[in-house]
Amino acid sequence: MAVLEGTIFSYALGKETHLTVILPQDTRSHTGFSGVLANGMKPHTHPHTMILMHGYTDCDTSWVRKSSLERYAEAYDMAIVMPDGETSFYNNMTYGPRFFDYITEELPQLASNLFQLSVDPENLYIGGLSMGGYGALLCALTYPERYAACAAFSSAADLRGIADSITDASMSRDMEAAIKGIFGDPPVLPDSSDLFQLAQKVQTPIRIFMTCGRQDFTYPANIKFRDAVATNPNILLQFEEWDGTHEWGFWDTSIAMFFKKYIQD
Repeated sequence: MAVLEGTIFSYALGKETHLTVILPQDTRSHTGFSGVLANGMKPHTHPHTMILMHGYTDCDTSWVRKSSLERYAEAYDMAIVMPDGETSFYNNMTYGPRFFDYITEELPQLASNLFQLSVDPENLYIGGLSMGGYGALLCALTYPERYAACAAFSSAADLRGIADSITDASMSRDMEAAIKGIFGDPPVLPDSSDLFQLAQKVQTPIRIFMTCGRQDFTYPANIKFRDAVATNPNILLQFEEWDGTHEWGFWDTSIAMFFKKYIQD
């Protein structure tokens, strides 16, 4: 596998931004060597592509540095594109760049043009953890026809609840500033950023895999979201929970589970 870190210019963001990419190399399975592939996997003409997003306190390199992602990507012949979403919750910000447009419109084009990756709906996956889990669900519920599946781990599923609690003494100053930058001051969360509202409107089937630890502070919001989407037959949700907190060991297990369950050929 090749792991690339670099800087690109984004028109949606109006600035240079950092990007980390894991790419299968032709010295691997594409020339006939399949010893590293997971059981039952066959080499692809084009590897599957996944846009994978980080959490609130992380950056685009975090998945590579803190998990076994590179090893999993090799086993499942995946190309992983990891953008830097800063603290945007992957929204178009009121006082800041258009991160949602960057993730959903510009980044797939860059992946195709720069790295010759397939971003066809049957090959393109989207995922993330915590803030990135919210971002992945935001993209998948807004454009379900664009993705083969969505992975969301320990997601900040109830962003309206976070925005509404902006005056709570327990909220950190940096989180308060981030929420105001995204949704204004005072924050007004539009329905287009509310996962619960978006889930009601989904008419194209979308496969979603969610995990959350029972001791995670996001657990109540994840259960609330799980129960809310159960009434929409177009949301094909698989929800897994076990004892765990908001930490990388849990997310490492989660991404491995996602690949095993959803990357079949």
